[in-house]
Amino acid sequence: MRILLGYSYYQNPFDVKTWVNNWLLRIADENTYIESFPLTINPPAGRLVWKDLDARWKRGDQELLDLYKELAQKLENFDVFVNWNGINLHPEFVLKLPTFNVYGCFDDPESSDNLSKPVAYAYDLCMIGNIAEIETYKSWGIKNVRFWPMGFFSSDYDPNLTYDTILAGNRETDIALLCERKSDWRAERLDKFSKEFPNGKYYGQGWQAGFFPEDQKVKMYQNTKIGPNFHNSSGPINFRTYTLPANGVMLLCDNKSHLGEIFKLNEEAVGFDTVEEAIELTKYYLSHDEERRKIAAAGWKRAVTDYNEKAVFQVLINAIKEQYFEKPNLNMESALIFLNNHKNHTKIKRLFYPFVKFINLNLDRVSGIFKLF
Repeated sequence: MRILLGYSYYQNPFDVKTWVNNWLLRIADENTYIESFPLTINPPAGRLVWKDLDARWKRGDQELLDLYKELAQKLENFDVFVNWNGINLHPEFVLKLPTFNVYGCFDDPESSDNLSKPVAYAYDLCMIGNIAEIETYKSWGIKNVRFWPMGFFSSDYDPNLTYDTILAGNRETDIALLCERKSDWRAERLDKFSKEFPNGKYYGQGWQAGFFPEDQKVKMYQNTKIGPNFHNSSGPINFRTYTLPANGVMLLCDNKSHLGEIFKLNEEAVGFDTVEEAIELTKYYLSHDEERRKIAAAGWKRAVTDYNEKAVFQVLINAIKEQYFEKPNLNMESALIFLNNHKNHTKIKRLFYPFVKFINLNLDRVSGIFKLF
């Protein structure tokens, strides 16, 4: 199987392109060939929201069409295309690609309206990171949608940690939480929780302590007993869900019912629905250390077995193999012709725009003219 993985080449202190390519080298096996392709215009940069993407497509934006042409030419040597971050590809173009196309998204539901909902239908398979949103995709008419856990990366834990060390070792920090405290809904709950446990370690945007050094995160986690995890909406959908257990921290996470689909509740992780419940459970497990250790050790075992970066990528590979089919009526040449025709079509349409504006007509009223071309 030959896979081309498209990714978001965003602004970051480290080089995203190098990071992605190193990640692919770590997870690839002898049966799967994988290359990366940046789907960002003028990288490093942010993604286009749906309104901007659709507008660029409709006016035949040269930068966007150049990206699509380069992608189509690259895909001539691949069987499968994965839009890992679900960005920047208009569905009308995706439908013309003869490859088996996979849509990945880890930003639902906050970004559904301007990212995933308008485009997901064009893909042959949707792999999403928020297990709570599977039914939402189905409500959009998406039949082939699967859960793709975020998991944790090899740099986010210490492989020398052991089950026995978690059961018997000493941890000095009762509570540690690394997350933003910016949004009103989350801040209200975090303030209530942190007030009950003022000696906890809280870092991130909006906290008085500010950001915690990234290169010290693993060491800090491996000295922590309980890791609370709060979301802005449905979930669980963040790296903490997997990184905390991978470092032997007992995960205490909201969205309890869906957490139970990822870890065994009260055996591998502990769930809650309200901040009051989170406070009560934290107090309980701080005073029942043996129970906390057993859950933390079981959660660690589950995380390093099922949610390491290779295991998580294998979830994608297995789903592709189960759903893969060829598109005999499509080929890459037809996709390139489609792009060229679209470009010419929008050139003609642009000639009319000044006149339409001058006479104050809505473009819909002259759409019949455009159809002639």
